Amino acid sequence: MYPFRFSLLTANLWNTELWDIRSPAVGKFLDMYRPDICCFQEVRDSTLRELDGFMPHHKRIEDTLPGWHREGNIYYDSSLFEKIGHGAVDLEMPEVDRRMFWVRLRIPGCDRTLFIATVHLTHQENADECATGCSYRHHEVIRMGQALQELVHDGEMAILCGDFNDPVHPVRQLGQQGFQDVFGLLGTVQESTFPCATMTEEIHMNESIDKIVCKGEFRPLLACVPHFYYQRAAISDHWPVIAVFSVETS
Repeated sequence: MYPFRFSLLTANLWNTELWDIRSPAVGKFLDMYRPDICCFQEVRDSTLRELDGFMPHHKRIEDTLPGWHREGNIYYDSSLFEKIGHGAVDLEMPEVDRRMFWVRLRIPGCDRTLFIATVHLTHQENADECATGCSYRHHEVIRMGQALQELVHDGEMAILCGDFNDPVHPVRQLGQQGFQDVFGLLGTVQESTFPCATMTEEIHMNESIDKIVCKGEFRPLLACVPHFYYQRAAISDHWPVIAVFSVETS
C-alpha cells in the first residue's frame, strides 16, 4: 500500500569507548525511536551482540567478511523488508577492514527494491593527511561512485549514509552521481554531528560529517540530529542522524 514510509538511522557507535556508560543510552534510544533501517559504523562483535538484543525485530547482515562485525553493519526490520542481496566494496582505504557495506531490500507488496549503503571514510587527522595535506577521502568517494554506478539498478531507490569525515566534498562528489543530501532536499541546514562534547575531549572540531544522501522515486519527509541523552550519557561521540522517507509511486 502506498505511500509506504520508513525511517533510517545512521550512527557512528565509537567502537567500545565508554561502552559500559553508553550502552543503556543506545538501548533506550533504539527503543524510543525504533528506526526501520539502521546503518552503523565502528561496530564490534561485543556491541553487535547487544544491538541484537536491543532490536529483536530486526535482522542484520551475517557475513564472514571481518568488516561486517569489526567496522559497519546494517539492520533492517524484517517485518517490513525482505533482503535479496548484500555485499561490500573495497575503497582502497588505509583502514584494512573498512568497506562500503550495502544491502538490497525488497519492499513488501510490490516489486520495488531499495539499495542501502553505509560507509566510514578516513578521518581528517590521520597521520598521512596531517603530514601532507592530501585527503584519502577524495579517492575513496571516486571508488564509491564507480561502484554505485554498477550496483544501483536503473530507477532503483538508493540511500548512502555514514560518517563521511568531511562536511563538503563527499556530498559534492556524490552529487555527480545523482545523490542529494536529505537536509538540502528539505530546505534545511543540518546541525553539527561531531563532537558530542559531553562524551569526548575532541572539542576542537565542529562539523556536520554524518550524512544521509539519496536518489530515486521517493522523498524525505523529515531529517533531524537528535541530541539524545539517557542516564547522563549520549549514545556516542557523534550525534545520530535520522530521516523519514515516503515511497509514493506504485
